[in-house]
Parts: sequence; C-alpha cells; structure tokens
Amino acid sequence: MKIIFLDIDGVLNNSTFFKSEECKACGTSIKRYFDPKCVQLLNNITLETGAKIVVSSSWRITRSLVQLQDLFKLIGITGKVYGKTQDLSLYETDSKNLRGLEIKDWITTNKKRIKTPIQYIILDDEDDFLAEQKQCFYKTNPEIGLDASVSNKIINLLKQF
Repeated sequence: MKIIFLDIDGVLNNSTFFKSEECKACGTSIKRYFDPKCVQLLNNITLETGAKIVVSSSWRITRSLVQLQDLFKLIGITGKVYGKTQDLSLYETDSKNLRGLEIKDWITTNKKRIKTPIQYIILDDEDDFLAEQKQCFYKTNPEIGLDASVSNKIINLLKQF
C-alpha cells in the first residue's frame, strides 16, 4: 500500500496564498486555509499513484478521522484519507523527532492489518523525522507550499513501488 503522511500547514497552505486576493475572497470559510493549487497537486499525486493519505498534521489532534475526511472532501481533496497518526506528545520525550516517532508508530500499528508492504512518503515543511525516514521525506517551502517540482518527484517515486 502506498501512503502519503501529510502535513497541512506549509504544504496545502502557504504564506503567499494567505496574502492573496483568492484567500481573502474565502472570507471566514475553512477554505481560506487551503491553497487550491496545492490541493490540485496533491490530487494529481493520489490520482496518478493510488496513494492513500494518512494525516500527520497537527490538524489531526482536534479532529476525528471522519471529520478530516469530511474536511478534505469539502476543500476538494479527492484522494482517500485512510488514517491519521496518533498524537504522542504526552508520551514521548524526543520532541525533535516527534512526527517521525508518530509515523513509525502508525506503520508498526497498522502493518499487520494492511497485510501488504507499506511504501510511504512524508510530505511536510518541517524535518522532525527519524534518520531512517529521511529518504522518504519531501520538504516543502512554507512560502509556497506543495509545488510542481516536489509533486513530480513524489509521483515518480511512488510509481516505482
């Protein structure tokens, strides 16, 4: 199974979008937090590769999986939101690698249930991951979010799995 561990802030939104008229036109709608260009690039990745989304963003902490699925549907994300990582911040003292530990925990917890090898990438604007995850990590620039260059690299890698 192909998985995208997805952050939201700095990936699906960005400081350039927040300053744009397009964002301002969204008013108080939740859509103001999602750059349509970044959303479309994510849709391209999931459509071309069949990868499923596991939300690793802090947005997962206050939302259930169903709420995240509904939110993603509302903003136009077409890929399947398959799960979310557990918040381990109360249990882990290694805060500099917290996201990496949360991703490792999700893989360990779910690999028996999935029954096929888990091939994954991490899409984030921060690099708080474990050393063994670095080759799967794709960093976005929080000024622009997910861009075509990063998207194409991810598609090329996931097509190899």
